[in-house]
Amino acid sequence: MPETRTMLGTATANNCDVNTDGNSGCGVQNPSSNSFGPDFNSAGGGWYAMERTNSYIQVWFWSRTDGSVPSQVSSGAVSSIDTSTWGEPTALFPDTSCDIADSFGPNNIIFDLTLCGSWAGIASVYSDAGCSSDCVDYVNNNPSAFTNAYWDVAGVYVYT
Repeated sequence: MPETRTMLGTATANNCDVNTDGNSGCGVQNPSSNSFGPDFNSAGGGWYAMERTNSYIQVWFWSRTDGSVPSQVSSGAVSSIDTSTWGEPTALFPDTSCDIADSFGPNNIIFDLTLCGSWAGIASVYSDAGCSSDCVDYVNNNPSAFTNAYWDVAGVYVYT
């Protein structure tokens, strides 16, 4: 990815090649503290939107308490959208050295609570966070710790 991109977020890395960076990718840190976790829940959730073309991939986030949410997003009732009216995206991935059309297949929408997946399941990641035992043992022996681990999805809209 280019060093400079027009987006609200901050690039965490610019090399997307999984073979060069331990599969950390070229993520973008959202500047909103309420884009996930307890702060996201306290705000009543929010909206994420992604637009993928052959020229770029853009991602937006608006908290439920954000007054700048485009009505096309908050109503979810329109048959078409115009992302050019939504303002600067949270993340922008332009097609600079990666042919998006050739590199990406159809999108899949997955809601996942991977508690000990490839990232969290790596022993050093779990123990470096100050956790005792290992992630799988903790999850297996403490089911009540995940009482509030769930998705509450009000809607999913796909426009082509």
